[in-house]
Amino acid sequence: RNILSVLRILGAVKRESVGEAEGDIVMRVLRDMNLSKLVDEDEPLFLSLISDLFPGVSMDKAGYPDLEAAIAEEVDKAGLVNHAPWTLKLIQLFETQ
Repeated sequence: RNILSVLRILGAVKRESVGEAEGDIVMRVLRDMNLSKLVDEDEPLFLSLISDLFPGVSMDKAGYPDLEAAIAEEVDKAGLVNHAPWTLKLIQLFETQ
């Protein structure tokens, strides 16, 4: 199931990112789709494996400035404290859609 999901997302991202190298896209999609499913202790090992599979490829974070701004706004409205790890988990949840 995971392979089929990865292939679907890869196709969508590849169509959106016409000029980007395929290796960069594959690495980013694999990372983004799997990080949210790992416990904190396993994340460094997974990131190390990904960097070994794609040597020389930088690990840029997928940016969601609109989503991050909306999260911050809703947190402020609710009178909560905006913790970065909590926002990261919300973004990871969004990426699993």
